[in-house]
Amino acid sequence: MLAHPFFKYSFIFLLMIDLSYTAALILMNMSAFDMDALIGSLIWFVTFYWLPVWAAAVIILTIREKGIHNTFLEWLLAVTLMALGNTATDNILPLLYEQYPRMGVFVILNGILWGSGIYFISRYLESKKSIAMEQQARKAAQLSALRYQLNPHFMFNSLNTISAYIHTKPDVADKVLHELADILRYSLDTAEVKSISLKNELAIIDKYFNIEKARFGERLVVNLDVAEELMLIEVPPLLIQPIIENSVKHNAKQTMLTIDIKIKIKAKSKLSIQQNLLEIIITDNGKGFSDDILAKGFGKGIGMKNLQQRMAQIEYGKVNLSNQEGAVVTLEMAV
Repeated sequence: MLAHPFFKYSFIFLLMIDLSYTAALILMNMSAFDMDALIGSLIWFVTFYWLPVWAAAVIILTIREKGIHNTFLEWLLAVTLMALGNTATDNILPLLYEQYPRMGVFVILNGILWGSGIYFISRYLESKKSIAMEQQARKAAQLSALRYQLNPHFMFNSLNTISAYIHTKPDVADKVLHELADILRYSLDTAEVKSISLKNELAIIDKYFNIEKARFGERLVVNLDVAEELMLIEVPPLLIQPIIENSVKHNAKQTMLTIDIKIKIKAKSKLSIQQNLLEIIITDNGKGFSDDILAKGFGKGIGMKNLQQRMAQIEYGKVNLSNQEGAVVTLEMAV
């Protein structure tokens, strides 16, 4: 239980309050800067701040583990233990310092003020952390859901290709089947992985193109422009594939389809951030995006919509769609 972050941070916070209070008394000439002042400060810290707060935390966390969640009860425990701590302090210090003024009934007021303050500040910080963890959990769940939404068109087309060649070109059908199995295995193996090397990501893209080339033959041309030193950069898995798939899907009837993939580091001198930005530019010579897709960032399918949602959750993630003798998709992200 003492491994709970509250105990570490509360100790530091309470020690700072105690030392600040002692320093203020010294600066206002209400106390001398000597060993007596330091001992008094230490006693005050142990009996009024540290032990009562930690005791209250232990009891509150224990009853929470038993399924009891009652704000009034927790507040009452915090106030009571702080008042008891103040009472102990008020009885110990006169034994060491004759001039120490007793607080009397004000120990109760001190207990209420300090107990309420510390308890509700702790609850506020606890609720903020809980909200952040909940948002992170929802974000992770959303990313997992997006990752598992495989495009059925790709699956059906691959299976149709296998079916078409299984008797006439069994070697081609066998190769397509193995490439498809590798892609599906990659998708499952990276389901819980936040990032993968660019080298591994491009290897899967190559397998995807091998499947599509079995369908389109020489009608499909792919050009890759990426420096070797970028291959170890980490990128989210299956980020590029939906873009390629979208390009092939919407330009399948084209006589010749050329897809260019260019990956580079964006010039840091033009950035207002500390990290470098990885820029992935994917272009084709197809019919380009419609005005509606350019306005929304995605069409009726799930591929580009998922891409937009995934990029929105990546640090400095950005997607830009444009037309330039075909469709142009530009991705940016911090690396």
